[in-house]
Amino acid sequence: MSYAKQITLPHALERKPPPFEGNDIKSPESLARFVIENYSKKDGKVFDPFTGLGTTLFVAEERERTPFGMETDGEKYEWVAAQLENWMQLINDDAAKSDQYGFPKMDLVFTAPPFMAQNHKWNPLYNGDPKKAGYDKYLKRMGVIFKKMIPLMKTNTHLVIQVDNIKQGKVFTPLIHDLVACLKPSFKQVDEINVKWDNSKEDYSYTTLVVFKKK
Repeated sequence: MSYAKQITLPHALERKPPPFEGNDIKSPESLARFVIENYSKKDGKVFDPFTGLGTTLFVAEERERTPFGMETDGEKYEWVAAQLENWMQLINDDAAKSDQYGFPKMDLVFTAPPFMAQNHKWNPLYNGDPKKAGYDKYLKRMGVIFKKMIPLMKTNTHLVIQVDNIKQGKVFTPLIHDLVACLKPSFKQVDEINVKWDNSKEDYSYTTLVVFKKK
């Protein structure tokens, strides 16, 4: 694989946040547009296993793709579903159960999973269950969830993941490296794109897209 590409995108949050949460966890629509336009075609199927506040799904509909997704948080699920034309294709359940819902083959899988720092115990993939605490269990669960994407992907479908390294004080979490490593048994990394935000907050000037194909 060659050196990472670099692009610049506007950091503008176009859709108002829901009343129960701010826009802090939300990625700009420009990022979803870039991925959807470059890795899928009109009338294609786009899947986001960590739907969150629905940016991928909203932009997929805007760009004349059919969105599919999963969201474990009931409040977020209801808020997103209420605004989607294809709301019945959003499932309120754990992404690890994606093989239980008879999803069709997708033309693109694009997501930004919940991040976790290596010195934290609260595991967002298990909603903080103390029996599943720790960074190692988080990475293992990531591997399980993304392996479940393989049957949903066509031969040439790309899996694109937005991910950031995390620095908190003196603790640095190489999340990009660690996520790539836990997906390596199931996927081949084919690209890495460094995204520079235009007009962003000072403490968040870049993000990264890691692009995979199934082996």
